[in-house]
Amino acid sequence: MIRDRPKIPPDYGVTKADAFIEWTHVEGRFVSERVYWIAVTDEAGRPHVRPIDGLYLDDALFVGGSPQTRWVSLIRPGTRVTVHLDGPEVTIWEGTVEVLQDVADGLAIRLAEASNAKYPEYRMTPSAYRHGVVTIRPTKVIAWTDITRDPTRFRFVG
Repeated sequence: MIRDRPKIPPDYGVTKADAFIEWTHVEGRFVSERVYWIAVTDEAGRPHVRPIDGLYLDDALFVGGSPQTRWVSLIRPGTRVTVHLDGPEVTIWEGTVEVLQDVADGLAIRLAEASNAKYPEYRMTPSAYRHGVVTIRPTKVIAWTDITRDPTRFRFVG
């Protein structure tokens, strides 16, 4: 992972920036936030943005939704998406979709445990995570708590 400054016009005050956000801060937000906003495009290139549930585990986002929803019908392995968190701090995750079929027992159990800790109302079981799990690995994450102080870009290579 490479950490540097995102390209932001100087008119936004970024020339005064003297700090960086730590990756652990970004991870903490993705672990604790209950609502993620995902942006995908349809076949005609029109944006489609929806609030979704998600889990951060093993350096990836695991998101889910009914195959009958529009946003799920638009994603395929290799689809590029953007995920943004709610709140005053900016955290924007750009990544590529993977759809995991045949999920190992250990990972399915950990996903169910994480889901039940974060969303107890869903009462998820490991069997819900055995096939068709949507995962988003990061290619780039941009975050700041104050755009003039700590705008930070994380780029993932390899």
